[in-house]
Amino acid sequence: MQIYYFLPVVLIAAAFAYSFYMKRQVANMSPEEAAQRFHDHYSAYFDLKDGERVVGAWSGLEFQGAKSATRQLAGAALNSASAAVIGVSTYVPLLQIGLTSTGRVLVAREYSELGQRGNYAQVATFDSGARAVDGATALPGENLGSVPKNPFNPAVSLEFVQLRGGGGESYEAWMSPQGAQMGHPGFRSIVQALGGQP
Repeated sequence: MQIYYFLPVVLIAAAFAYSFYMKRQVANMSPEEAAQRFHDHYSAYFDLKDGERVVGAWSGLEFQGAKSATRQLAGAALNSASAAVIGVSTYVPLLQIGLTSTGRVLVAREYSELGQRGNYAQVATFDSGARAVDGATALPGENLGSVPKNPFNPAVSLEFVQLRGGGGESYEAWMSPQGAQMGHPGFRSIVQALGGQP
């Protein structure tokens, strides 16, 4: 029975060892190999043109409008009842946003197939020159509702982001600020990458 007390310690040590191993693997990669692995991982989400490569990627949740706390609680109760009765529940779709080597910005939205989540289809394309702005800039003075929990890293809050294309089109989402862009060390939010912030 006492061995179960050590299980969390063993799991944490294993996760630390794996993390250390992966950091060493990445550190030993050439820039070309790192760029290729980055592209290979994220390219499956998007419809790319010939020779186009993914050079930036961000994850988030679809923005479904501002919801009051009461409306959120009612929705959660209805979702729970639906899952219990018919075995199907609703969810806020995950998003993957990619920046390509040609400057296009692509948005892929999660959908479920026969109850299985994790499928993605590209739903928006912005040509080179697209911008990303935060909530205060995009919708000044508007109440966006409570920020949803970050499913990628609960310790980091999601940010409201509006993508804007040159033709007036837009797309709104809750995005994690912990995105990656080739050529920029560390995390970089999509607003920093496409909004001109350092």
